Amino acid sequence: MSKSIKFGIYLPIPTTPVDKLVNIARINEEAGFESVWVPDHILFMPSGDFVPDAWTFLSAVAVKTENALLGTCVSDPHRFHPAVLAQKVATVDQISKGRAILGLGAGESMNLDPFGIKWDKPVSRLIEAVRIIRKFWSSEPFDYDGKFWRLKDAFLQIKPVRDRVPIYFAANSTRMLKLTGELADGWLPLPLSPKLYKNRLEIIKKSAIDKGRSIDDIEPNAYLYTAISDDREEAYSVIDSMKSLIIPQPSILKDAGYDIPDDLLSANFTKISPTDQSLLEKYIKYTTLIPTKAAIEFSITGNVEDCIKKIESYRDAGVKHLSLINMGPNPKHTLEIYSKEIIPQFKDV
Repeated sequence: MSKSIKFGIYLPIPTTPVDKLVNIARINEEAGFESVWVPDHILFMPSGDFVPDAWTFLSAVAVKTENALLGTCVSDPHRFHPAVLAQKVATVDQISKGRAILGLGAGESMNLDPFGIKWDKPVSRLIEAVRIIRKFWSSEPFDYDGKFWRLKDAFLQIKPVRDRVPIYFAANSTRMLKLTGELADGWLPLPLSPKLYKNRLEIIKKSAIDKGRSIDDIEPNAYLYTAISDDREEAYSVIDSMKSLIIPQPSILKDAGYDIPDDLLSANFTKISPTDQSLLEKYIKYTTLIPTKAAIEFSITGNVEDCIKKIESYRDAGVKHLSLINMGPNPKHTLEIYSKEIIPQFKDV
């Protein structure tokens, strides 16, 4: 089995101004990272300072980079008509000369509820949107009569550079995992431990086989936080401060074998909106119960040797593409370590 995996960087939106983010993307590409990922949000809860439009921002990154893949982690099918989203992605693919990736998820309250955007039956909407988007990228004028959208002689006057822009699903539930095996080109879940990742990837594999697909048609990606220091405790301290982002869903923590009160299982990060103070308070209570041990288990943390071993465990679990959030504690030093000491370890000679 090839030991080679791709390395990508997840940019620190919503804490960094846009001009600095573009520069960070360029520097990471020069350091050997092969993909750049950005969240696609209107708002961040509980807080956010700089939240740009994802596809506009990726257009700027496309101009300042040469080879890195450019993806969202993730968009949703509710804020844009499929024609508009298909056009946005095709535009970035053209600007980048074929480097766009569309990450799609079922949606989050913070981006939808405050603005009155409907997202009933979110998974069904996602399925229909994917089918329509792919038709826009590959077809001449077409009709479509669906549950959510009806199109007549619809077409775009821009196509992606590639015949098929990859669509990754942000799948975490069993239903979404099965759909990933059926429809997606890649999988981009919330942070998981290697054991949980392997178990959930098996669901995708079985679904793909049942639909006559090969798992080789689906790229398993992992979105993970990383902190590296010669002093393990310093790295652990950084990761401890990020626990609520590393494991934002109580159900995932419970699946990993940790005790969570039943009344907090509904405190799902994706359901938080500015108008639901009670759920926000419940979520904050949940975050105080996340053990540091769990945050370390769900991330790539420690000294260089620790991190290499952890990446090996994710690779052995089936990961082929790591999308990392650089938490330092010295981000420039961490970038240098990945560039010179870690990434070369996972490239076939």
